[in-house]
Amino acid sequence: MACFKYVYFFIALAAIVHLVSCAGGVPEFDPYKEASRAPGEAWVPSGEERTKSFELEELPAMPEELRPDEDKLTLSQLVDFALVNNPTTQVAWQDARAAAAVWAQSRGLYYPQIGGTANYAYARGGGSSTGSDPYREQYGNVGLTLSYLLFDFGGREAQIDAARLALINANWNQNDAIQNVLNTVAVSYYSYIGSKALVTAFETNLEEAKTSLEAAELRLEAGVGTLPDVLQARAQLSQVELNLVDAEGNVQIFRGQLATAVGWPANISYNVSDEVNEPPVAALSDNVNDLIDIGMKNRPDLAAVQATVRQQQALLGEAKSRFFPTISAGAQVLEWWVKPEGGTRDYFTNYLVGVQLQVPIFQGFTIINSVREARAELESAKAALKLQEQIVINDVWNAYFNFKTSVQSLNAAGNLLESATESYDASLARYRAGVGDIIELLNAQTTLAQARAEYVQSKTDIFTTYADLVNAIGTELPSPGAPEGGIPALEGGTTTQ
Repeated sequence: MACFKYVYFFIALAAIVHLVSCAGGVPEFDPYKEASRAPGEAWVPSGEERTKSFELEELPAMPEELRPDEDKLTLSQLVDFALVNNPTTQVAWQDARAAAAVWAQSRGLYYPQIGGTANYAYARGGGSSTGSDPYREQYGNVGLTLSYLLFDFGGREAQIDAARLALINANWNQNDAIQNVLNTVAVSYYSYIGSKALVTAFETNLEEAKTSLEAAELRLEAGVGTLPDVLQARAQLSQVELNLVDAEGNVQIFRGQLATAVGWPANISYNVSDEVNEPPVAALSDNVNDLIDIGMKNRPDLAAVQATVRQQQALLGEAKSRFFPTISAGAQVLEWWVKPEGGTRDYFTNYLVGVQLQVPIFQGFTIINSVREARAELESAKAALKLQEQIVINDVWNAYFNFKTSVQSLNAAGNLLESATESYDASLARYRAGVGDIIELLNAQTTLAQARAEYVQSKTDIFTTYADLVNAIGTELPSPGAPEGGIPALEGGTTTQ
């Protein structure tokens, strides 16, 4: 009868729990209430969840030491700040620190493992229902255990070496992140300056378009021009104004890109100095293979992939070691006691020292398949290394010819600008003199506007392609000295050595 009493008790308890759960709508009984009710219906978070979901990290602000120069920041100042505050370098650094901790953790296999134990128990039993005398006793023990791996056919060494090579990989990845941030900041910096120079060029184009319109209006007033000439000149002026608006918008876009590259929010208030250092054009080797060799010896992303290959080799060795037995040593000291109710406490001490040989006989083919997996991962890493070698060669090849082309293009763009300027001046003079027509003038004006934009872009390309070339080879170009004449500064700025 007593047995049924306990059964009824547990049934009633279960029923109460069920009713409470249904009333409260806990997820265990109705999980779908925690999601949207239909595919096209948005999930509505609670007020607390919405608050927690948008507890974002605070973006870095401009440090006080940069405040005096916030309207004339230099590339070196921006780079120094970006290397510390750009999230890309922070992520890579923390990943490297985590890999260092994992390596240190793996080296714990060199040390013995020591642990302590403590237990206490209270026992009660017997009584009239069993026909025996009731009893109450207390038990307890305290002990120390020690275990140490003596030999495992190189598995421990391979595991530790794999962790070390993972750290090497992470360190190279951090170097690659630093290099990429340097490149991104430099390219964004030069693009921002170039976009401002393009606005200046378009402002000049606007003045020339106004001059052409004035010439057409004067001819109309003098009775030697036509209304279509004026309308065409006005249309050309509107097009130039549209180009200027687009250019001014691009300035803000490039400004935001530069701020993001540095690690600031895009809407931060700042500006940069228009003074830029000349890329060492004279350092450009005539043999692209020399630069490829430099890249193959300096690119951190290539070294990171090579470290992955060595890591996979170590992991393959660790997998193979599982075929062989392991030898371990162990020791234990255990002191325990028993105290019957009404009696005295008795103490006992046990000591255990031994050596264990563990031999893998059959593990459900897990060992052989883990070796196959490790071997496949190694071959994959080797293939990835070949691919990365091709990527480095291609990056250097493209960057080299882009830079070389930009240097050559600047001379052509300069000649084009000079010719276009002379052509426009001549066409304007002819039109004012009444011997030229509006089509000739507007064509010359369009050609000059395009030439001016191409000249600014060519100057910008020299700086951006140089930054890309440095990034491609992984180091600075060996500079034999500054070039004669140098590269003209971007419009609105000067060039410094």
